[in-house]
Amino acid sequence: MSDSISLRRRAASALLWSSIQSWGGRVVSLLVFVLLARLLNPADFGLASSAFLIMTLLNLVAEFGCSDAIVQRRDLRPADVNLPFYVAMTISTTLATSMVIFAPQIASLMEVPGLTPYLRGAAMITPFMTFTSFQEFMYRRALMFRQLAVRTILGTIVGGIVGVGMAFAGFGTWSLICQFAAQTIVGAIWVWHAPVWKPSLELHPKSAMEIGAFGSRVVTKFVVDFATGKSVDFIILVVYGAAALGLFTVASRLYLLLLQLLSTSISSVVLSMLAKISDDLERVRRLYIRSTSICTSFGTPVFVGLAAIAPEVNHLMFGEKWAGADRVMIPLLLIGGIHCTQSINGAYLTAVGRPQTLLNVTIVKALVVLPPLYFIRFDSVAATADFYALCLLAITPIDFFVTLRGLKLDWKAVVRPLGIPFLACIAGFALSLAVRNEVSSLPDNTILRAIIMGSSFVLGYVLTYAIVGWNLAKDNLLFAQSLVKKDR
Repeated sequence: MSDSISLRRRAASALLWSSIQSWGGRVVSLLVFVLLARLLNPADFGLASSAFLIMTLLNLVAEFGCSDAIVQRRDLRPADVNLPFYVAMTISTTLATSMVIFAPQIASLMEVPGLTPYLRGAAMITPFMTFTSFQEFMYRRALMFRQLAVRTILGTIVGGIVGVGMAFAGFGTWSLICQFAAQTIVGAIWVWHAPVWKPSLELHPKSAMEIGAFGSRVVTKFVVDFATGKSVDFIILVVYGAAALGLFTVASRLYLLLLQLLSTSISSVVLSMLAKISDDLERVRRLYIRSTSICTSFGTPVFVGLAAIAPEVNHLMFGEKWAGADRVMIPLLLIGGIHCTQSINGAYLTAVGRPQTLLNVTIVKALVVLPPLYFIRFDSVAATADFYALCLLAITPIDFFVTLRGLKLDWKAVVRPLGIPFLACIAGFALSLAVRNEVSSLPDNTILRAIIMGSSFVLGYVLTYAIVGWNLAKDNLLFAQSLVKKDR
């Protein structure tokens, strides 16, 4: 069996289990989130989201970009991971301790009354996240996505039971903090009870420096990306308060969930595959064209279709308590349709040895997004979300231009694979808007309206795709079917 066929079969299996990990865990997570949204109020979500913002930043700094460096390093020895692991755990523990000590000052800076205990609770989770992540890196490197899928689903179920139970008991914000804590601890126990890698006292400073040098560029990119992506959260928190942040958190949940579902399952596998073929630029190019076309054909319409029925989705999922969240959902879901494809560009730039280029793009993104958000204020959360989506859209051409240049790929090679699905999505969305205006006089039946709007989008998308890009649709479907058959 050739290396190419073997890699394809392993990739198919990894893609299947990576998808199960993402879809299974995220679907359960969404069900839990919906239950919690119906049990808790916007202020509860706002306080928890404020604490999680700081916790996520601490974990990004502690991991120091080691995930990509470890997964993609071609000649990695088990002992090479020891020193980065010990350093990361030391940093994570130190940062968590500092957050516990200085929680009152942080809460005061964020101008959120009552945040201090939740900051301390979230800080205590951070070392467990770092402890788990290194073992997860090694699982991913070995393409052991089945074990990670089981871990994710089990942790989500246990965390959900804890969170919903505490919400019923009236614990408010602590329900969300403890839900995440339980999920993280279960995940740590699962990956460490059958470790792919075990830390030892054998240290390799030279390889650790190489991993650290690579990781420093990656972590800088992550931190800048975090600042760019989460800046809107901070602005909403400061300008409108914790309850408004809670509204934005619930409204953006579907966007973030879908982005993780549809892009992470593919990008995780792509990253692992690229480690095997990164020295063959032609294969990397072919993989890029195919993977971006798959994302745009199957992922983008999910985002855009849900944007078309956002009012109905919001009412059915979260209820009257969260009225108005649909106005925030729409721009986020629409930009998510582009990010679904755009999100895997970074993996390819990293694979061809261009992490500095990736960092430069991220810095440009921050320069385009952050100043307008901080200096231009609006009178509502929805208007802020609209402007945020427009700022992100402005970065898209730059991101694709730099990626194509890094791959030495002519832009004409991706016009058809990406342009046809995008055109079909626009047609479907336009048709659903036209139908919405026509059925405005129908009885106020949310489910019926969702079915009509959703069917209109699907009809417009499928017809346009079939008329304009029938051969492309067949190629993508045949490719997906071949992966499944090869895996069997």
